[in-house]
Amino acid sequence: MPIGKANGIYKNILPENLAAFLIQQFLVRNNLSNIEIEEVILSNAFGTGGNMARYASLSAGLDESISAFTIDSQCSGGLKSVELGASLIKSAARKLLIAGGMESKSLAPKKAYQSNDERFDSNKDFYTTAKFSPDQVGDFPLLEAAKNVALKYQITKEAMLLWANDSHRKASFAVEKRILDFFVEKIDKNHSDQSIRPGIDLVRLSTKDLIDRTVSAHYNDAAACILMGNANPKLKPMAKVIASASVGLHPDFAPEGVIFATEKLFESSKIKIEEVDIFEINESFALIPLIFAKVFEAEKSKINVLGGNLSYGHPFGASGAINLIHLIASLKYKKQKYGLAVIPAAGGQATAVLIENI
Repeated sequence: MPIGKANGIYKNILPENLAAFLIQQFLVRNNLSNIEIEEVILSNAFGTGGNMARYASLSAGLDESISAFTIDSQCSGGLKSVELGASLIKSAARKLLIAGGMESKSLAPKKAYQSNDERFDSNKDFYTTAKFSPDQVGDFPLLEAAKNVALKYQITKEAMLLWANDSHRKASFAVEKRILDFFVEKIDKNHSDQSIRPGIDLVRLSTKDLIDRTVSAHYNDAAACILMGNANPKLKPMAKVIASASVGLHPDFAPEGVIFATEKLFESSKIKIEEVDIFEINESFALIPLIFAKVFEAEKSKINVLGGNLSYGHPFGASGAINLIHLIASLKYKKQKYGLAVIPAAGGQATAVLIENI
């Protein structure tokens, strides 16, 4: 579905209902009954509480006998859910399932630690950011982690702004050519991605010192789901999961996880990274695709060919699934074979998924 800004087009819609709408569309599009889906795996980061995937599953009208569970892997959750789903399919434990994620910054509840909790701060009624590690300092650890990684790889603020400009340019092209139309379902026919700004010049508009080393995506609302199965005669597959990998690393260098997850994936993959045609590298920070290109000597023209999170937005729990959908769309558009999606997460984690266009 289109990605909304926080307090934008989805400000009054539960994230569970965003996901439920997409589940319903899967049933309609593929002529499936409400009993044929065997599992629902959805990611969320902000959390309205409880097993949100189960709420979405029941709201969508899936049979009450169908299992559903919610994961929290922060930004990487949407792609992690796909990795989990692929494992269930490969093991023959499930034949057909839905994986993805949902997010609503607009409806994120306020949270507070109990007074007996060692993380309780008497000066704060609510906390802004959960503690992702025991040694975390401050409410915005990812900003510091991004600065650490930018310094390590010598990525300049200007390079990040230029990458962000290009992200908006490519996303605008994708909208103009309607490349993603097939992959998008709208609750309201007037909805569209709210963050894309054609022709923007972020270098010129930047009011901060170019020595500052963060350029990041903003808060957003959205859901994204992927129907996954094996050998179902009713369905025509669009892509095949070839391999996946997840890693942990020091939280103070969290964005660097895209490097380690990619390295781990290709350690055991029969496909080599040189054979990959298109890369979809999460743009929660502009430095992430830049360090990826630098380390793996990947052509920048092959990275995020339809634009990335800097232009579309970054609805945390849904972003990994959105990145994978954009990768599939890019492979179809460019008529290419292999694609790699990689996304890091707060707390020092990352997930990578390699797919083949069918």
